Amino acid sequence: MPEKINMKELEKQSFGFLMEEVERIISELETGTIDQLDQLIDNYEYGVNIISQCSRILKDAENKIIKITEQIQRESGQINA
Repeated sequence: MPEKINMKELEKQSFGFLMEEVERIISELETGTIDQLDQLIDNYEYGVNIISQCSRILKDAENKIIKITEQIQRESGQINA
């Protein structure tokens, strides 16, 4: 099993890398390569942390898109400032 990345490092990773980590964890769970309960729980916790970071990245991207869209609409006169 590859070494897990701590939360500080997860915050620096790209969305693509994080999704690959989630896929790796799922694959390990599906293939049954992990048979000890403590390892399963560790992987679950790690996966939850990764998904939380992915959610933050997606929310930030959504907010940027909303701001850009509003700016374009203001500039084109579609909405008032």
